[in-house]
Amino acid sequence: MPSVHQDGSRARHRRVRDLRTLIGYAFGSSPGRIQGPSWLLDGGATRFHIVAKFLPGEPLDFVPEMFQTLLAERFQLALHRAANSQEVYALLAPNGGFMLRPAGPPVTDPGAPSDALDFFGDVRTRTTPNPDGTGSTTRIANPRMGTVLETEGRNRTRQWHALSISLEGLADLLDKVAPLSLAVIDTTGLNGRYELILEVAPHRMTPGADMQAEVLDAFNQGLRRLGLRLERRTALFETLFLDRAEKTPHVQLAVPERAT
Repeated sequence: MPSVHQDGSRARHRRVRDLRTLIGYAFGSSPGRIQGPSWLLDGGATRFHIVAKFLPGEPLDFVPEMFQTLLAERFQLALHRAANSQEVYALLAPNGGFMLRPAGPPVTDPGAPSDALDFFGDVRTRTTPNPDGTGSTTRIANPRMGTVLETEGRNRTRQWHALSISLEGLADLLDKVAPLSLAVIDTTGLNGRYELILEVAPHRMTPGADMQAEVLDAFNQGLRRLGLRLERRTALFETLFLDRAEKTPHVQLAVPERAT
């Protein structure tokens, strides 16, 4: 919850998973597309408590740039972008995407996530209780996917409803919600935006089975109904490479205020 100061500004407190996630937010990249030393990639890496101060009515679009400054000053961060060939889960359209329906006119969602600190790469999320008291709805958004509604149906089937999503946006969505070990990238070559519903039944969790294979199979069952599938292959895509970063910030980790 935000706290309000005497000057009317609001401070939001958010515990992020690790420095890799914070870098992803600052530079608009999912954590799977960031390469660096083992201590950065380790799932048990140190977590940081972020305190961000915003003035009343101030837009949040500038916040990632503020985080870039913070990372450079506090962690001595330096990085570069480069195309990198590595294993990924490629989103394919073997049938040419003929089962996808073109999106209608743009619709503004008043419930779209706007909190700058709820992030995964450049993806924002917001979860709210359903009005009828049955569960909750999570809104997941970025420019490529628009706003996607995530709900849970009968037999714990998960559903994602997108009113206007590009195939790059669908790859972003899968990169966030599918517990896969590799990044998901769009290789369909399809342009435009589509309305779609992706339904995924719970994976079976068979004792001794390959967890990744079962997750992949569960998501591919849903994707096949859209004329799509995920396939593990080597592909070239843009990656963030860390040239320098320190494990411990020089001073207390706090987002600097924007100059007025």
